[in-house]
Amino acid sequence: MNEEEGLLSRNLACVKCQCRLLTLRGFDDVVIDSCPTCHGTWYDSGELEQVLGDAFDYKALLSIVSSRLSEYICPCCKMSMRALVFKFHSGELVIDNCPVCRGFWLDGGELASVRNLVEAIREGVAPVKVGFSSARPVSSLAGTFSLDDRLLLKNSALDHYRSVDYETGAEISQIPTSSYLFAFLTALPVEVFNPVRAPALGLYAMIIVNIVLYIHTASLLPGEYLPYMREIGMVPADVLAGKLYSLLTSMFLHSHFWHLFANMYVLYVFGDNVYDLFNDHGKVKGPLLFLSFYLIVGVFSSIVHIVLTFFNPVMSALPVVGASGAVSGVMAAYWRAFPKTRIYQIIFCYPFKIPIWVYLGIWILMNVAIAFAAGSNARISWQAHIGGFIAGYFLIPHFLPFRLENLQPEDKKLSGSH
Repeated sequence: MNEEEGLLSRNLACVKCQCRLLTLRGFDDVVIDSCPTCHGTWYDSGELEQVLGDAFDYKALLSIVSSRLSEYICPCCKMSMRALVFKFHSGELVIDNCPVCRGFWLDGGELASVRNLVEAIREGVAPVKVGFSSARPVSSLAGTFSLDDRLLLKNSALDHYRSVDYETGAEISQIPTSSYLFAFLTALPVEVFNPVRAPALGLYAMIIVNIVLYIHTASLLPGEYLPYMREIGMVPADVLAGKLYSLLTSMFLHSHFWHLFANMYVLYVFGDNVYDLFNDHGKVKGPLLFLSFYLIVGVFSSIVHIVLTFFNPVMSALPVVGASGAVSGVMAAYWRAFPKTRIYQIIFCYPFKIPIWVYLGIWILMNVAIAFAAGSNARISWQAHIGGFIAGYFLIPHFLPFRLENLQPEDKKLSGSH
């Protein structure tokens, strides 16, 4: 910036060090106010747009940030400013804005960071979105760009989830009317905030396979239905006699529509983020390893059911079908990977934001209650639920391409932020 001799006519004080701001003629004859001590700059409404050009869109800018109360007071309005937080994969950039007069305060050196940010957004490389309730995929990064510290945005699930601000996102998020009605009518949970990096295509394919097999099962004649279930489903006595393949096939069968719907919906809610983590293994290896994890957990859940019904001849002779054992393992993996997430649950018409550990803790207690109430005669396989949950909880660290604790974000900030 070409700094000419300052004019003191405005009598504005620096928001940071309280020195008197010098009114200077800067970029393209735009008049701005600068502090001679800390080199911070104040831009009145419209001035930052003039400096950065047409690519700077005030409304668009506010749509991709979270905000919090700033420590600064607007030098013009004498009102509290807000800190606009741009979340990146390795930290955050914070700039200060007055919501009343729409002026901006930039610390020394931050203008270059904002300029690079605006250019990156124009090229399709957006910061991680914070404060959106839907779990739709965040667009893959089109490239890399540098801020003041040559920050590189990496296109990996690990970097993506380390950058997600779960606290801010969950606090800002509100449940849409359609999601509220769905949760109210079905009593099923709705994820509050955990945006995926990429679509879980392999998971969707698994769900489709379950749906297709259910349609086939539902089309069977009455005399064909039970023999088919006994052949493809998991009958504990038959497994012990050597019919091992049914440990796998049984988890893709469902006895009725709501059985299928509940399992596939819960698999979708919890599975897309877990599947996303496996993508860091590679486009081929990741989906195959996720499928392996799913099948191993499902088989283990069936084995637990067999062991705990071994001395019950009636239950040992009945076919067991459903994906709930494997889905329970995915739920446990989700809990370990994303312990700060929350779940919407409609209770007495009110949408509660329940921490994931509370939600799954209640789910476990419900299965334990069924176990005490009905024992091995229960029509719901609490054995498979708990067995799958235990397997998923302890196996997930061994399937990820990184250490599980590395998912926890570090409190990093870009230079120039505060």
